Amino acid sequence: MHHFLLYIILTSSLISITNSCFFTAKWNVYLINDTPDNFVAHVMSKDDDLGNHIVPSNADYYFSFCDRWDRTSQFDAEFWWDKKYQCLGVVNDFARSKCHWLASYWLVRPEGFYVSMYNVSFPRPEWTFVKSWG
Repeated sequence: MHHFLLYIILTSSLISITNSCFFTAKWNVYLINDTPDNFVAHVMSKDDDLGNHIVPSNADYYFSFCDRWDRTSQFDAEFWWDKKYQCLGVVNDFARSKCHWLASYWLVRPEGFYVSMYNVSFPRPEWTFVKSWG
């Protein structure tokens, strides 16, 4: 019985470690739709393709990942809205400079894309304009 209890404790600890970031930071990225219609976002990195996601108006798409030990993880996203298209890096050196650690909020609006480290209402000075639609 004692060995079984020890096995349960060790197994649950291992599961907890594998579901969290060990020695690295966990990033949380939000793509927020502030357009009047749905948009499609395709998110990918060098190692992971998160696929296409339909994001309804006034909703968001969220993903998280464990950063590499050397802080070089990068994610790009392609966006389609109405007849417009744009591709931009949502996790890269620029996003790190604006969001630091933990959370990155991307606001998708009719005029383009904004980034902030805080999920605050628009317009506020915390939002930095990044790119217009192509």
